[in-house]
Amino acid sequence: MSDPTICTPAAWAQQTFGDVRLGDPRRTARAVRVAAALAGAPSASLPTQVEDLAALKGSYHLLHSPRVSHAVLSTPHWTATRTAAGQHPVVLLVGDLTILDYSHHPKTTGLGPVGDGRGRGYVVHSVLALLPDPRQVLGLAHQIPQVPAAKRPGETLRQMQARERQTDLWAAAVEAIGCPPEGVRWVHVGDRGSDIFRFLVACRQHGCDFLVRANQNRRVRTQEGELGYLKPVVRGWPSRGERRLALPASHGQPARDAKVLISWQRLQLQVPQLEPADAPLDAWVIRVWEPSPPASVNEPLEWLLLSSLPVTTEQDAWEKVQWYTCRWTIEDYHQCLKSGCRIEERNLGDQPALERLLGLCAPIAVQLLQLRDAARIAPDRPALTVIEPEIVEVVATLSGTNADTMTTQTFYHLIARRGGWLARNGDGPPGWKTLWRGWQDIRLILEGVRLARAAPSAPTCG
Repeated sequence: MSDPTICTPAAWAQQTFGDVRLGDPRRTARAVRVAAALAGAPSASLPTQVEDLAALKGSYHLLHSPRVSHAVLSTPHWTATRTAAGQHPVVLLVGDLTILDYSHHPKTTGLGPVGDGRGRGYVVHSVLALLPDPRQVLGLAHQIPQVPAAKRPGETLRQMQARERQTDLWAAAVEAIGCPPEGVRWVHVGDRGSDIFRFLVACRQHGCDFLVRANQNRRVRTQEGELGYLKPVVRGWPSRGERRLALPASHGQPARDAKVLISWQRLQLQVPQLEPADAPLDAWVIRVWEPSPPASVNEPLEWLLLSSLPVTTEQDAWEKVQWYTCRWTIEDYHQCLKSGCRIEERNLGDQPALERLLGLCAPIAVQLLQLRDAARIAPDRPALTVIEPEIVEVVATLSGTNADTMTTQTFYHLIARRGGWLARNGDGPPGWKTLWRGWQDIRLILEGVRLARAAPSAPTCG
């Protein structure tokens, strides 16, 4: 079967966690079984996911074992992702931080202050590897969980956050992922939270490029040699192009098409005070802005993108803008982790156990995104060439269609229909939630078909 998103939970778990080294083959086998149970019903509770009391006790033992760690569970998936990322000319490494909040489980130990400092949980920095065109998630290249330090007596929240330096996670991820193979370009992509000079320097030191949205009003030197500050300098550039940009729904605003202008130029980013770097950093800066937003828009769009990639033409500039929009994929990943796997609803008593559970759930959230990607890539391919024929036959029988002529788009649309996708004229393509619900339904039917085939034939009356 060529499509890894459509397979049994047991097969997926063996492929993903079968090479985990936990000091004992029996422990590895347990990890595979627990992962299969989680993948079979990601949003269910652990007692519902496993088959019996003995399996439940074994699952809890695994999640509380000091011989098991998030990093050890995750390493085979990270390695496979980086290997896949080394086989394409351009791969985007999209990073972001998210908070896992367990304030509703006040007895859970080992957590730290999150949000405004009154919540309890920990932060997770994830890096997704994906192809920009067609957009396709390869997997997680790295992930770092971190418990924020407790506030010291008399210390302000700002002082606590500065001491903890969560910003160091960005550079740490670059160092962990390492350098791309020769002839391959890896581009680290981040939102305004990634506008960290140490992170940009780390990218260049490891042979990677960066594409981040500027947040700091940095000191810059223009091509004419004049010193100034980033935002006033860039906002003085004239427009060099115009296009409509599709924006997703965000912060209470509906999805829309925005008419935007673009400009770009090369600048030199000066070394900030207290930074260990000893030389400025050359970067191309792209400004995208909305000159006349609709009255209903709370804030007009403006992106200032810093890039180590050359931008010499309008086509180059728009390409980098489209690459930056791939950053939204990691927000979908966080939603898959929190809504699809309900990672924040788990109650395991202590943070290390929750972190181990994250190691099992993180690749499941990736699989949810990959299912959505599979529904959109090469829609005209015959379904039988990339999907197990037995599955195609089941979907065709249920829908009254012909398996021989079914395309991959039709196959995934039929699955999404079973998950609640209405396929109305104004509806967009199916999302991961409807696809996953539909696939869960199909998988149960498929299991019944296989059991019926395996059952001994009933005796006939003579």
